[in-house]
Amino acid sequence: MAGLALLPRPVQAAGADSMEVHVDPQVIHCTARIQVERQAITMALKDGIVATTIWHFQVAMLREYWPNKGIADITVSRRVEPDLLSRSWLLFDDASGISRRVYMLDEAISFLTDIEQFPVLDSSLLAAGVPYRMTIRVEVYHGEIKEAWWSGIWHPAQAVLQQDFKLQ
Repeated sequence: MAGLALLPRPVQAAGADSMEVHVDPQVIHCTARIQVERQAITMALKDGIVATTIWHFQVAMLREYWPNKGIADITVSRRVEPDLLSRSWLLFDDASGISRRVYMLDEAISFLTDIEQFPVLDSSLLAAGVPYRMTIRVEVYHGEIKEAWWSGIWHPAQAVLQQDFKLQ
């Protein structure tokens, strides 16, 4: 059974962005929360403006004398469309194609700012004892997203989270 050794990282203040990498025998999972844009998202949704978060997950093998070797690169998009008339919010998860309606603003905000136990990578793709780094870049958009030609190259992240880990 593969274990997980987390390498030291700075202590985070209460209310700060956070992430945790979890390993089970088959899958590497990630739980993350951003706080940086939470108030702006709340105001946009209250005003009836669509809000979207795009989560970019990257896993790389750390190498000392060479550039890090990319193992995984996954993009997940979540969108909330407010309906002021019914005081509800329609949640769209583009990764699964599932949508649902909620009637509490806190649920809509958490949907955009929290990722719980997201399956990132098959554990069999990683070697035991080798250091890896998971990086998450989160982009937050208010209103409709206008794709620019550089969007695939450069991600204007409002939050960047990283954690190093090893399989035991």
